[in-house]
Amino acid sequence: MNSMKRLKSAAIPLAAMCLAPLACLAQDSQGTLYRVVTAVVKHGLTAKFEQGVKQVNAYLQSHGDTTSHTTFEVMYGPDEGNIVLLIPFKWEDEDNPPSYADGAGQLVAKSVSPYLSSAHTVLVRELPNLGNPPAANAAVQKYYEVVDLTVKPGKMDDFLAALGQLSAASLKSNPGPNPVLIYRTVAGGDADEITVAIGHPDFADFGRPAGKSNIEVLTEAYGGAAALAIENSLSNSIASVHITIARYRPDLSFTASGQ
Repeated sequence: MNSMKRLKSAAIPLAAMCLAPLACLAQDSQGTLYRVVTAVVKHGLTAKFEQGVKQVNAYLQSHGDTTSHTTFEVMYGPDEGNIVLLIPFKWEDEDNPPSYADGAGQLVAKSVSPYLSSAHTVLVRELPNLGNPPAANAAVQKYYEVVDLTVKPGKMDDFLAALGQLSAASLKSNPGPNPVLIYRTVAGGDADEITVAIGHPDFADFGRPAGKSNIEVLTEAYGGAAALAIENSLSNSIASVHITIARYRPDLSFTASGQ
């Protein structure tokens, strides 16, 4: 699998309308905020950790919790085996937690935390006008290619502007079926971080042709000279790229009643 090819021809061409980064981060943005919790499980204690997570989910279910969360397991590389929870987040909920929150916290401390080496929380905001978001209530994909981009300091405007031009061009090129979700870090991490999550229904999908390249899409829309300038602006804005694959763990996820 050529992950960078997949990123360049699937995620980035679909991913950009927002040209003002401060607007993307504004609290009145329409994009959903998420708490992303990355848990590192102690060696040999995975079964106990998973049992604890299921106990917490059962507790939330029994108390009528209304906030679903989706759980993933990282595959490949140094992060292999890490568990990532994606939890919708509202600022006001921190001021007015539900009555059963303390009990849930105590259960986590008793049945989950002892089996963790560490846990780290980051707040991210989905950028709904970027990428290729799935339809409302669409099923979660079985696998996701997760591309973490670090944009060079002072280059976010250039990065988003280039993505905007690339996205506009891609709309003429019949975007593919893979859902593409774009997130930007709000708190707990580097403010210059962008995450692209590309859904795949199975492993075979990773090896399927990725379609037109960036330069082909841009050239068709703007001509050769402009296409090169846009691609160079995009490439010159990125400091680093980190790619992993995560698999959906429905057994560790929680779906609130009615959702």
